[in-house]
Amino acid sequence: MLKLSGKVVNVFTQEGGQGKDGTEYSERHKVQLMGERALPNGDIQMDLMDLTIQDLSDWNDMEGKDVSIDIGAFAPSKGNIIYFVSKGSKPQLSAY
Repeated sequence: MLKLSGKVVNVFTQEGGQGKDGTEYSERHKVQLMGERALPNGDIQMDLMDLTIQDLSDWNDMEGKDVSIDIGAFAPSKGNIIYFVSKGSKPQLSAY
């Protein structure tokens, strides 16, 4: 289990539709978090991460606030990491 911290920049619903391969997908709720990522040379890079969430109501009052959330990660292919909000995880106010 990983913990991600950042500022909630945006909460929105992405419409459903059809992928390039014809696969149908339903609408999804998303949150955008802006956080710091340390670079090998010691500098800091700001990084925007989009995460799919279960319930907008957990996040609507969090816009502009610093939060932390439990996430998981997997690598479906070399050089590609996908992050997801752990099931049942709720955002916690933080002072990162």
